[in-house]
Amino acid sequence: PPCGVTFLRATQDAGAYPLTASLTWEITWEGSDGAGGVLPDGVFETTYDVTVEEIQTIIE
Repeated sequence: PPCGVTFLRATQDAGAYPLTASLTWEITWEGSDGAGGVLPDGVFETTYDVTVEEIQTIIE
């Protein structure tokens, strides 16, 4: 999903899943005199180790 994470298996003895999340800002500016422009994108990114202990499934 676009704003979610789906894990299909528990990590068990395998350790953890590395999960990388990033956020990008597209930045433009405009001054009071009408001057303006585009600045380089602002990017924040980090990685976390995620341990999945249990997976639940509903079968219909």
